[in-house]
Formats: sequence, C-alpha cells, structure tokens
Amino acid sequence: MELPDIKHLSPEDQELIIQSQQKVLSEGDEKGFIAIEPFADLLDKVGMHDESRQYFRKIISSTDDILTQTRCWRKIAFSLLGQRDFNGTAEAAECAAALARQLPTIDKKGNEEYVRILHVSANSYYFQLKFEKLEAIVKEIKTVLPDITDIELRCNLLHAISIAIYVKYRWYQFPEEAFTHLELQLQLTSQLTDNFQHAYTHCIAGHFHMFNEEFTIAREHFSKAIQLLDGKNFHALLIAYNYTAVSYRMQKNIPMTEQWALLTLEKAKQTSNFSYVPFSYANLAWVNAKRNNWLYAEDYARKAADDWSATGLTCSYAFPLMNCLLQKKEFNEAGQLAFKLLHPRLKRLPDGLTEKLRTAAKAWVSDNKIELGNSLEDVIDEAKLTGYF
Repeated sequence: MELPDIKHLSPEDQELIIQSQQKVLSEGDEKGFIAIEPFADLLDKVGMHDESRQYFRKIISSTDDILTQTRCWRKIAFSLLGQRDFNGTAEAAECAAALARQLPTIDKKGNEEYVRILHVSANSYYFQLKFEKLEAIVKEIKTVLPDITDIELRCNLLHAISIAIYVKYRWYQFPEEAFTHLELQLQLTSQLTDNFQHAYTHCIAGHFHMFNEEFTIAREHFSKAIQLLDGKNFHALLIAYNYTAVSYRMQKNIPMTEQWALLTLEKAKQTSNFSYVPFSYANLAWVNAKRNNWLYAEDYARKAADDWSATGLTCSYAFPLMNCLLQKKEFNEAGQLAFKLLHPRLKRLPDGLTEKLRTAAKAWVSDNKIELGNSLEDVIDEAKLTGYF
C-alpha cells in the first residue's frame, strides 16, 4: 500500500494519515481491507480527494458485498460534489442508487444508504439548476422523512429541503419558514458527536442570512462553522471562507473582501477544490474594479467566467466584467451579460436592478448603441446602490 504525498498537509494531518495507514498494514489482509475505507474517508476529509476516490474504487472492485459497494459509490459521489464535479456526482450517485435498489427492502442499512444517496443527488441537481429533478427528489424525501429517526439522516433530508427553498426563492428574500427550518436543523445537528453536520448547517444558515442581507448574522454562522470544522472537510470550510468574502463585498468592504478572497483562493488550490478558484477570482475582480485597476479587474473577471460552475450566481463575476467593458465602451458584450442575468433560473436580483437590466437587454437586442450605453451605466449605478457591485 503506497502512502500518498502528504508533505503539503499540516503536521497534525500528516500524523493522522500515517497512523491510519499503519492500522491498515498491521491488520492483515482481511481486516486491513476493512480498514482501507476509514483511511479513504480520512484522505477526503483532509483534502486529498483524488487519492481518496482511488481507494474507494479499489474497495468496490475487491468486494462482492453490495452494501459496501453502494456505500463507497455514495462516498465517491459526495467527494465529487464537494469539488463541484456535478456530472461525476450524478454518475456516481446513480451507480450507488442502482446497487441500493438490489438490496432487500427490509435491509435497514441499505435503506439508510438510499437516503444518503437522495441527499447527494438533490445537491447535484441543485447545482446543475435541474429544478424539476430536485423537486422530485424532495417529494420522495418528504415521504420517507417521518420514518427516519437517525439524527444525521434526518439532517441530510432537511438539508435537501433547504436547498429546494433556495431554488424556490432564487437566493433572495427568504420567508420566515426557511429560518424556522434552519433552527430545527441546528438543534438536531448540535446533538451529534461529529461536528461536521453542525458546521455544515451553520454554513447553510450563513447563506440564508447573507442572501437576506443580514450580513453580521451570516458571518457569525460562517465563523462558527470555521471553528467547528477545525481545518478539516475543506468543501464545507471553503463555503464559509468564500461567502464570508461575499458578505463583505456586499457591504462594500474592499480590504476584508480581498483578505477572505485570497484565503479562499489559497485553500482551494491547496486542496484541489477548484470550483472556489473562479469564485475567488470574481471577488478579486470586484476588489480591483473598486480600485480602478481595470486591467487586473478584467483579467480576474474573465478567468472567473472561463471556469464558472456556480451558475445561479453568475452575477458575481458579471457585474465587475460589465463595468470593465463599459470603461472600454465595449457595449455589445456588456449587453450580452445584462441579457444573461435575466435568465429565470439565475439568482433573483432587486426589482429596481432587474428593471434596469431589462432596459439594457432590450437596447442590446434592438442594437440601439446609444440607449445601450446609457442603460448599462444605469445598471452599474443601481448595482452599486444595492450591494451587487
């Protein structure tokens, strides 16, 4: 069993990896095989995702036990989800679901795995903006939820319902029921011995409060998540880092946005969580645009656009890029961006800003350059007023 390169990890994480590997080697063939799975779990936890998935696949190919294969495919799906590989997530989750369906309906562990697979699938559909499939998953979740007593599983299902609320309200002005729902999740996850679920729920709560423009409360939740995660589970940690930067950006705090964007960028590259690289570039594009460093701003914005995966939040890079284009009077591309931001599956924007985007989009469609230039200026002014630029 080869030890993966761990030099980039902290001394504490290196020690954990070495101890886990030694346990695998010391157990002998049969028990050692069983010990590989927690070793793979640990690799994923400390950010070594590719190596982790390789070990899960070795387990799948080395056993005939359907439940073990199901569980490992589900863990591969969750690992890919954390890195925002949504197609890979969907494929792995379907492999897991197909295996789970082969298990007897009275198999308690098999049924629990199926619930976890529903949770991963819901997340995958959410990020791909496949809202109809997400809604179908949530309907199925609501039918099984009353029978689920395990706290962790209930929290997984409640989280899937939370992201359905994101979609319904398009990341804007959530109703009171959303926060009541979150309070229940926080209470439930606080009872678990593993801090991950509680930390992840704080990330979700931070999201909800941030998009309701309650920035101080949002950062309190992100801060709590960072504390609980203790430098592990980087896909969750990077949510907290990244959206702390976004919350400062929406409050027009340039130094703090830059600080958190750079921290997110560093950790994202270090742990191969590359989906947060373009989001960091978008935030740095905003920082440089605010400082009138137009060349750097455009470069960051274009790098963000080239590899953007958070489709619903396209406005994060679009407004800085739009402003850069206006400086060069490149109205056609800026008009295209305005048109794109009106897509009904992207984040809902304040009514005043949406109306100005519609005016700009109409001018772009009719090729009225004078009206387009003026309306785009109005868009940027309104975006500044509302915290979106």
